[in-house]
Amino acid sequence: MQQEDWRVEGYRGMDAYVLVTSNHDAVAGTVRDTQTWGYEVRVAQEGMDPADAGDTERLASGAHVFATRHAAEVAAFAAAYALIDKLVGPAQ
Repeated sequence: MQQEDWRVEGYRGMDAYVLVTSNHDAVAGTVRDTQTWGYEVRVAQEGMDPADAGDTERLASGAHVFATRHAAEVAAFAAAYALIDKLVGPAQ
């Protein structure tokens, strides 16, 4: 996997990879544009290559956009942790 601006955090024996991306949306009737943020999440076993589609679960923010980079990153890690909890099951 390329090292763009991916951040990784370990959680419950899994690695959560987050990439936050910016989008520029033109505002109708004005000369300015608005910057919004989205994310991509990849979850893999600790130490595995997240570029290997066979061993990786992926999520994206899709139509959900965020006003700040920080908000998108917080939402991305929350989504990653929720996916890991679903995959791993309840904490013992």
